[in-house]
Amino acid sequence: MGYVDETGICSTPDNRYAWTIKGQVHQVTAIRSKRVNIIGALLSTGHFVTACLQESVTGEYFYAYVMGVAKQIKEKYNIPLTLIVDNASIHKSKKMQAWRDLLEQDFNVRLYFLPPYSPELNRIEMLWRSMKYQWREFKWMPTDEIVQ
Repeated sequence: MGYVDETGICSTPDNRYAWTIKGQVHQVTAIRSKRVNIIGALLSTGHFVTACLQESVTGEYFYAYVMGVAKQIKEKYNIPLTLIVDNASIHKSKKMQAWRDLLEQDFNVRLYFLPPYSPELNRIEMLWRSMKYQWREFKWMPTDEIVQ
């Protein structure tokens, strides 16, 4: 079993908190920065498998990633694999519906969809939150450093 999800990490960290004089609104200038998108699988085997992209995560990338994870699990363990995913459109597109059938037939992989708006049920969300807001220093980072 495993949890699969995508996240994006920007070169400039989010400014989550600010102080200001009571009654005034604190305005923060938005800074556009480069972003690294990550697809990750947190598996019950103890493995954390990731892929980093500088492009947007599309249904094609998602399928290729899941197929790569499925191949690894089939080669190493040869057991059925249930992957728990959220309801992102790339997981539920018409193309992905056809690909889900192939994953199940060829690799014995089944996707299980969480209820809508329930990130607290997806364990990998906790990992993303820690990576983005607790482990990472609050400073600008080049994208190659984020990937590391």
